[in-house]
Amino acid sequence: MRPERTAFAASLAIALVLIAGCSTPVPTAQTNAPTPRPTTAVATPEPTATTSTESPASPLATPVADSPLPTPTTAVEIVADETPMPESIWAADGFIAEAEYNQFLDFGDIRLWWTHDGTYLYLAMEGDTAGWVAVGINPQRGMQGASYLFGYVIDGEASIWDAFGTAPNGPNHPPDEDLGGTNDIVAFAGVEDGGVTRFEVQIPLDSGDAYDHRLEPGMGYPIIVAIGGEDSFNGYHLRYDRGELVLP
Repeated sequence: MRPERTAFAASLAIALVLIAGCSTPVPTAQTNAPTPRPTTAVATPEPTATTSTESPASPLATPVADSPLPTPTTAVEIVADETPMPESIWAADGFIAEAEYNQFLDFGDIRLWWTHDGTYLYLAMEGDTAGWVAVGINPQRGMQGASYLFGYVIDGEASIWDAFGTAPNGPNHPPDEDLGGTNDIVAFAGVEDGGVTRFEVQIPLDSGDAYDHRLEPGMGYPIIVAIGGEDSFNGYHLRYDRGELVLP
């Protein structure tokens, strides 16, 4: 090949290279820009729960201490006559006179009357039996812990005990005196007539004896009433029931 042709070919090759280089697009800065993140990832957080507790409608807005306390159930709600009977009306004679008592419970074959004058409790208990009748005041567990009045009549002679329940079951009610306490029956009378035994008893509302419960006007106390078929202090009951002795 001639030298002039060789030079021309070389020049032509260089020109083609330059033209090819100029046609290649130069990358812009946008191709390397980071991809924007979704806007939801930086959304404003929702309000916290503290905004709702400030509402006046919230049930916790009023302090509990300001809420009125429920009224306790007392004798006023369940008795017809709230006035205690004066002591002069009551008589320990074994018979229930009109207006002698202002409270009454009927258990069917066992009946109970009572009243008080702020110092003494006057109580009558009656059962359809020729054996014993009894009432236990404020038992704690079964028969245990109750202050008992227990009586029967033999050949017209009435006997009654101020006793205390020492066990939940069985004839476990020794006299208070046997336990180191005192006999706090102020007055009593008992009669047996036509298969019915009845006692009237007077005791202090607060004897101070550890084996008697202190009884307060305006309060109610659970009781046990029972009858037995024999004249025996340790005889088992024929029937018993439970109720409430309320003192207006």
